[in-house]
Amino acid sequence: MDKNKSQLKIGVILNYINLLLGNLIPVFYTPIMLQLLGQSEYGLYKLSSNITSYLSLISLGLGSAITRYLIKAREEDGKEAEEKMLGLFSRIFQVIAIVTFVVGVILILILGLWYSASLTSSELMTMRVLVFILSLNTALNFLMTPQISVVTAHEKFIFLQFMNIGTTCIMPILNLVVLFFGFASIGMAVSSLILNVIIRIFYYIYMTKNLGLKAIYSKPSAGVLKEILSFSFWIFVANVVGQLYNSTDVVMIGAIPALATVGVAVYNVGGVFNGIVFSLTTAVSNLLAPKTQKMVFSGATNDELTDLAIRMGRIQCYIITLLVTGFISFGQPFISFYVGSGYEDAYWVAVLMMIPNMIPLVQSICLSIIIAQNKHRFRSIVYLGIAIGNVIGTWFLMHIMGIIGAALMTGIALIIGQGFVMNWYYWKKTGLDIIQFWKSVGKIYVLPIIMCCITLVVSHFINFYNIFALLVGIIIYTALYVVLNWLFIMNDYEKNIFIQPLRKIFTKPKRSKWK
Repeated sequence: MDKNKSQLKIGVILNYINLLLGNLIPVFYTPIMLQLLGQSEYGLYKLSSNITSYLSLISLGLGSAITRYLIKAREEDGKEAEEKMLGLFSRIFQVIAIVTFVVGVILILILGLWYSASLTSSELMTMRVLVFILSLNTALNFLMTPQISVVTAHEKFIFLQFMNIGTTCIMPILNLVVLFFGFASIGMAVSSLILNVIIRIFYYIYMTKNLGLKAIYSKPSAGVLKEILSFSFWIFVANVVGQLYNSTDVVMIGAIPALATVGVAVYNVGGVFNGIVFSLTTAVSNLLAPKTQKMVFSGATNDELTDLAIRMGRIQCYIITLLVTGFISFGQPFISFYVGSGYEDAYWVAVLMMIPNMIPLVQSICLSIIIAQNKHRFRSIVYLGIAIGNVIGTWFLMHIMGIIGAALMTGIALIIGQGFVMNWYYWKKTGLDIIQFWKSVGKIYVLPIIMCCITLVVSHFINFYNIFALLVGIIIYTALYVVLNWLFIMNDYEKNIFIQPLRKIFTKPKRSKWK
């Protein structure tokens, strides 16, 4: 138990180091990459990535089920049962990997049907090569998914985060190297594939040598398969929704001649900032997913689960409100320095994505709870409905407002689905005290909104397009945010999260005296 707690604590620290690196490195990496790659080539690369991202649906949602069933098998029947479950999922994902590669080849053959009007013949050929490499990479990911899930199920967060940190640091370096040598987007795809192979080998070695686990291939019972498929089906529906919601905008933008690769590039730069917010605020809930599942399996009450959701939701809210209101306040001059001219609309794309995401991101633990309870069917149905509505609405708004219309429709759909319908479900059907949740979490929004409004007024008198003024403004804003929240908003539990590590650092341990 102590080892698991230590793993979790160190894992949290390493996770945030990885997140810090993952969000700092692009500040230096992205402008150089865009300059070397070019706006159009970057848009082509991102368009290819979004197309091949649909291949993830071939897993049928089983990837989200592995950790749950590995933990369940180990907790109920021991190591051998876990290895048999690992063997079952290994076989399944071997088949999935083969199907993925075949479908990727089919995609290559039919790309011209969608993009011949918006892309040149040279661009179309480059896209075919990119889709081939990215499809191969996706198939590889599927092959090693069970091994990675085993490490997660055993809560080996230190190893997991070291692997993540390594990928975060090495990938941009490899990309810049291949770009300097003139290999463009294809070189980036190849370098990603090579690094992925190496990382996956490390996971396999760790699973077999450090965890002492191997896959046992045996014929599973029909009941087990039925249970797994039943559980995964609604995750699969949710994944379909996610793809429709997150990737379809880019796919449609790329097919419109007036927008094409340039529109994709600008839209993705806006999405980068939304992605930063997403990664930083979901870090805690991802690390706590195994704990949440154990609480559910051990019969935790709705009050205990609500308390967990509130505590984690408040911590996530501090992070997201700082990032979102800070971006609204300083985002326009920051983008100007970040990627240069030609990306002005990326600010509005980011803002229109960020604001609606402030609702589900502070409730990410609630999603972990309903997945552990096997109550995620309703969410999948709701999100499927709003995703279809989003695709239809985006198609019309995009022709009127361009990429801004696409982002606006995405935000509206999210507010309807997550803001209203899912909160009703958490409250009425899941048993979480969602009223108490928002009473506790909602008050955190007030201070940053006031600070943001004041900053926007001040920006009319101070030129934040001056790099020195921008940096000073961001520092002052962040410092005031921390101090004011500490004095007026944060409770003792939240303060202790920061105080306890500092006490350990600055308090010298007493040496025992041997007699």
